Amino acid sequence: MKNKFMFLGLGIFSLVVTGCKEGASFYTNSLSSQVFIQPKTATQYDFLWVMDNSGSMKPRRDYVRDNLNTFLQTLNSRKAIDYQMAVVTTDAFKDQGALVKTASGLEVVKSSRTASPAADFGEIINAISDSNTSFWEQGLENSYQAIFKNASKFTRSGVTLIMVYLTDENDFSCKGNCWGSEPENNLNWQGYEAERYIDFFKQIKKAEGAEIVMFPITGLDQARCPVPSLGDRYVQVAKALDSFGVPGSICDIDLAESYNNIARIIADRGNIFPLERKATGKNIKVYVDGVYVDSVAANYSFDPALNAVVFNGKLPKAGSVVEVLFEEAQ
Repeated sequence: MKNKFMFLGLGIFSLVVTGCKEGASFYTNSLSSQVFIQPKTATQYDFLWVMDNSGSMKPRRDYVRDNLNTFLQTLNSRKAIDYQMAVVTTDAFKDQGALVKTASGLEVVKSSRTASPAADFGEIINAISDSNTSFWEQGLENSYQAIFKNASKFTRSGVTLIMVYLTDENDFSCKGNCWGSEPENNLNWQGYEAERYIDFFKQIKKAEGAEIVMFPITGLDQARCPVPSLGDRYVQVAKALDSFGVPGSICDIDLAESYNNIARIIADRGNIFPLERKATGKNIKVYVDGVYVDSVAANYSFDPALNAVVFNGKLPKAGSVVEVLFEEAQ
């Protein structure tokens, strides 16, 4: 899904410019052009965190809790994000879609109403407990049930829903014969097809003009770090949603990158336009829907480390055609 969240509709292409804009500086073979279609530039996001409540996952849950301030700082690094956050476990037998709540009854952290989001979110994480059915991870089913039963508590109409899954097991959402030993060692249980979740997630926000985006942080490679089972089902559903979510590795050495990458992708969406060819940073011209954008820092800048044009001021509206003319490095 390379840069997929940036390039929608017409996608992206590069070509040598031979005079497509007026002005002598454009009549040269040293300039290239890249065209983008601006995605939605939303600043509102709702989050459903789906966390494995088995005892072995507590250190990773604690990492998410302890580093939420860094996550939020990254999330707000390009634009102020208005967010709501709720948590559900992967234990569908016990919770059946119920949101995790604190002793005081808090279920949803809201940036607009919460004095200390990190502290309140931490209390919700601390309320997660192991159970005698936590060994049967059903993250897809419990998130399905959470949305089906409790969407009004943590989602807003027209607002994109971000679902983050944190687990070191595959999804074993169960339809029948849901009993016995661990499902990976149980020949009798019957699982729901992935299409149950793909179809539901694709449709649930469609009428609102919004979408559901999945970021599974799970086992991706046994050679990199051993996990009880790889999260193939989560990855399958995330990819089928065809949105800007990407999988991340649950390995301890990768967890920080997987976690903060979610915030970076959301923060940069609609702000950063990475160029496929290396640019010198000179003679950059930007047009939005054919209108020249004055090349001052208040409007945009070029980031050489990202090889990207970064909008610093008013963002192009969703659906706009953004064309970047640049001098290509030889």
